[in-house]
Amino acid sequence: MKALKILGMVLCLNGCIYAGEFTLFPQRGDFVAGLSGYQIEYLDKKSEKLVETETLHESSFKANKLLTAYKGYPIADTKSYMKNYYTQESLIAPQKATLTSGLSPSEISAGKKYDVIGQTEIDDVKYYLISSDSPAYVYLVDENYTLQRHLGTVRGDKLILVEESFFVTPANFKFEPVTKSRVLQSDMVTGFEIKFEGVKNNMMLFTLMQYDDGGSTGEFINYSFDNTPGVIEIAGVKIKVFSANDSKLEYMIIAE
Repeated sequence: MKALKILGMVLCLNGCIYAGEFTLFPQRGDFVAGLSGYQIEYLDKKSEKLVETETLHESSFKANKLLTAYKGYPIADTKSYMKNYYTQESLIAPQKATLTSGLSPSEISAGKKYDVIGQTEIDDVKYYLISSDSPAYVYLVDENYTLQRHLGTVRGDKLILVEESFFVTPANFKFEPVTKSRVLQSDMVTGFEIKFEGVKNNMMLFTLMQYDDGGSTGEFINYSFDNTPGVIEIAGVKIKVFSANDSKLEYMIIAE
């Protein structure tokens, strides 16, 4: 019985994993990983990373040009869109590689493609994480695309390194990177439209329609100005009025 207990302890020690300077047993991994594992920055489900976002503004009306609008028609508008730029990182094995450790050897097939599922930093060095042949582990690949000699296991948003290392044959094996880019433009996020509503009691009438949530909601605001030539401003848009009657408006959008 005592011999069996000792054998059990040896098996536990041989199967340990570590995170940083800590050594831990698998059943304690979830707890210690939260304290000492390496933080993982996951990519989305398509293995994509959002690298840039910009806001686009579009208008149907040209600035600093004489324009004519008739009653009930728009005189100015702006539509705002979001444009997201994504990159998708993949790694390809240019040749076959054999991984040998105390366990059964495994093989990386030539031409096999691995999507990058995330990345982490260990001692200020960035590593890409790619799936291994075992769903329980991931490979680590540095920024030079060299395969590291330790596997990792994922616990939530933390990476725990497996203590046992393996040898890679050939020793100079490296992955080759493949990067794809994708641009995704959203539907209209916000916008507004200004309409000329004619002239009444010597007052020029305008309606501002403001859109939110892609145009699904909006708000009407009525404006009135003395019917005299000059510059008026609605929703931050400066409009130079030349003449107006109840039928049409002669104007110019002023761009500074």
